[in-house]
Amino acid sequence: MPEKSVKKRIQPSDIPPLANAFSGAVGGAVANLAVFPLDLVTTRFQVQTKLDTAEKYDGLVDAFIKIYKADGIAGFYDGAVSDTVATTAQAFFYFFAYDALRSKRLSQHARKLGGVAPSTLGVGEELAIGSLAGIFAKFFISPLNNIVARQQTSALVKKELDESNASEKPSNAIKQSHHDSAIEIVKAIYKERGFLGFWSGYKATVLLSINPSLTYYFFQLFTAVLIPKRRRKNPTSVEIFFLAAWAKTIATLITYPIILAKTRIQIVRATKSAGSLFSQILKTLDSEGIQGLYMGARSQILKGFFSQGITMMTKDQIARLIIYVYFVGKKYIV
Repeated sequence: MPEKSVKKRIQPSDIPPLANAFSGAVGGAVANLAVFPLDLVTTRFQVQTKLDTAEKYDGLVDAFIKIYKADGIAGFYDGAVSDTVATTAQAFFYFFAYDALRSKRLSQHARKLGGVAPSTLGVGEELAIGSLAGIFAKFFISPLNNIVARQQTSALVKKELDESNASEKPSNAIKQSHHDSAIEIVKAIYKERGFLGFWSGYKATVLLSINPSLTYYFFQLFTAVLIPKRRRKNPTSVEIFFLAAWAKTIATLITYPIILAKTRIQIVRATKSAGSLFSQILKTLDSEGIQGLYMGARSQILKGFFSQGITMMTKDQIARLIIYVYFVGKKYIV
């Protein structure tokens, strides 16, 4: 009696890096729009102590109330278009590089182990691959990130300038905060710092490449430890959401002081000295104490929790859709 043909089950991890990059980019865009108000509030928290404006936020709820009263719903989406473009592009570059590098290393290990690839790589390899992918992606996206950071804080900086101008004559300093559109901010950044100004904070970005690498290391680790081996390559959407969300939470707690310093460097105008990343951390520690290094951390962690969970869950669903589109004709099933 002839044996029945066994249909091969294609997993999202089996599709090419380019397809994974596309699904990751879509996931990143969806997640970014979903949590953008939290991102905006977080950014303003991070920089408000460095601005002389009288308006301060006492907490997450207070920030939402004040922003809504001042600008309505639209106020929560200052810079949303630029940020979504940046997030989509960053996710594409990151997932492309990450999946390509990781797949290659897994294949190399599989050849050494007789064709069986390990569930995870070593800690050093996982972190190195994630860091390299992050550095690669951030190099292309850094200019957009700088534009977004200024758009998100322009309302606060505008208040600072208005209050100072009320008591003295306007100086010849560049008033970047009055330029709310992306084009105006591009002109302001170039006028202040030249072409390299678009990469302000990139040194911090190199250090922060450890954040996505830690995130994906913990994600792979949690998957290997918490998901049964028979389902490890095919977890449910809910499992993916929470594994990714908690992985991002841990990574954010570890790297938050660097995130804070990077944001403050990005929004400093030409009339002020931003200093180095290390000096910015020391200044914050000296003036605000240890708690100052975690200014806005709650909203950052909350944003990261939902953003990473939504990104990975959406990425998985898009990857499965790609599988259907490209492999259904060859009688593969998902």
